[in-house]
Amino acid sequence: SYNDAIEMIRTEATKSNLAAEDARIAEITGRICADDIYAPVANQPFDNSAMDGYALRAEDLAHAANDNPISLDMIGHIAAGDPAQFSPPARGQCYEIMTGAPLPPGCDAVVPVELVSKNDKKIIFNSRTETGDNIRRAGEDFNSGDKVIGKGHVLNDGHILILATLGIDRVNVLCKPSVALISTGREIIDTPGEKLAPGQIYNSTMPYLRAALSSLGTDIHLFGTVTDEPQAFKDKIKTMINNNMDFGISTGAVSAGVHDFVPSVLKELGAEIFFHKVAIRPGKPLIFARLPGGMLFFGLPGNPVAGAAGLRFFIDPALRALRGLPPQEPQYALLNAPFKKNHGLRQFVRARINYSDTAILRADIPAKQQSFMVRPFTDTNAWAVIPEETKNLEAGTPVQIFNDRTCLSH
Repeated sequence: SYNDAIEMIRTEATKSNLAAEDARIAEITGRICADDIYAPVANQPFDNSAMDGYALRAEDLAHAANDNPISLDMIGHIAAGDPAQFSPPARGQCYEIMTGAPLPPGCDAVVPVELVSKNDKKIIFNSRTETGDNIRRAGEDFNSGDKVIGKGHVLNDGHILILATLGIDRVNVLCKPSVALISTGREIIDTPGEKLAPGQIYNSTMPYLRAALSSLGTDIHLFGTVTDEPQAFKDKIKTMINNNMDFGISTGAVSAGVHDFVPSVLKELGAEIFFHKVAIRPGKPLIFARLPGGMLFFGLPGNPVAGAAGLRFFIDPALRALRGLPPQEPQYALLNAPFKKNHGLRQFVRARINYSDTAILRADIPAKQQSFMVRPFTDTNAWAVIPEETKNLEAGTPVQIFNDRTCLSH
């Protein structure tokens, strides 16, 4: 079953370990934080003004009102970047202050410039203010020593903003998993646009896998295409092992035909095969194994949609487990039309997801979704998952939905 297969995959993937490396923060999006990160400084590092205005003692305006304006003497101007070397204002005095400028000692409020009027160096206030108004306090966001990001967290663009604010330029992240890709089949042509001879087809699965795995933050190694010759395939796998790849992925030659040599070659190499064939459609002949040296190996069927589903629902969970991430939770959408399934397999189908006018996710599942058909990818944006035991689904039935693009997230 699919659930048993995923349990095996997560168990084996968590046995592997990724090394860590130092990375500049501009390059950490999608990477996994390898250590807890603590703030080396506070944010804000000092009390400062949140507005252009006037820094003063709030008690000096305790009785200010439209019919009782209060005038204060402006005794100085403070701009952002000025050193905090100002004397406390006496009663009846204030400082002109700019946004981000350090708050002078003795001041406990800032009144925005829009709320005052001027008369020479007299600043006129027509309303009271409260202690703390328009002030950013030191450490209000982070104090020095606060934990900022935890180990195992998926880093994103927002984390770059946080780290840069705290003056952190480099962080320790898990190394990218190394993934070796190889295609099989003498009918496969790797060069787009090359004239096809009778019986030949273009290799579509490999460019797709390469692009999708790149978006998942892997280090991709291409091993080309081998014809239906077991020895050539075996030699490629040995090279993958010798190069200490974390994952090996092949397409094609995993079923039960005369030229489906992948399972036998894996056995000859001493691989531990955890399963071969899963109760799913498309992609039933999928194989999962561990090779000598520790490399995890996925043999995907050759049909393009089966390969895409294999990546989304088997390889992506393996990569998440390897990085210490939990399984991705599905969303749910209501079917716009009935869906019928005439087999007892879990089915992965392309779907188009939209929000209704009541903010509820709705799903359309296009017809004609055989594993060789790529047309459904033109106007869909997600995968719908139909459970093994389900046969007929009526319109309005909720179905599991997984986003179209594989992605790293909690």
